[in-house]
Amino acid sequence: LVDNTDRRDTERAAQQLSAIVESADDAIIAKDLDGVIKSWNDGAQRLFGYMADEAVGKPVTLLIPADRLDEEPEILRRIRAGERVEHFDTIRRRKDGSLVEISLTISPIRNAAGQIVGASKVARDITERRQAQERQHLLLREMDHRVKNLFTVASSVVALSARSAGTARELA
Repeated sequence: LVDNTDRRDTERAAQQLSAIVESADDAIIAKDLDGVIKSWNDGAQRLFGYMADEAVGKPVTLLIPADRLDEEPEILRRIRAGERVEHFDTIRRRKDGSLVEISLTISPIRNAAGQIVGASKVARDITERRQAQERQHLLLREMDHRVKNLFTVASSVVALSARSAGTARELA
């Protein structure tokens, strides 16, 4: 008899992790150290528009706009060094050619021997957050403008009143 308990527990844990990745809203992509996409979840499909069979096996540069291609070699360098690339905001390209603002976190993937063999990328669409920030900045600028206008009007009224007032009491 052979005790399969450890193997069965490992398989269950792997199935559970796989289910978590597949059901995540965020795009979760694995790539090798050459930048070739190795796995692609449903969140990636929704965010970028490519089906898994269209993306897996292709270079991750498929998603990177031409003006941002310099990001990928730096990301790969840091991953090879064992670094995690914490959240940074960037832009990526969808299948239809449209651009999407994302927050990206990248972590090394290690094999059983502890060697770095790739990277996992978690991408989240931040378009709505960016638009809300832009609206907030616009409202703050408008409010600042209106407050300055009110102070200008008040200052002008005081200046005009000061011309005709002979004393501080009259001015008040």
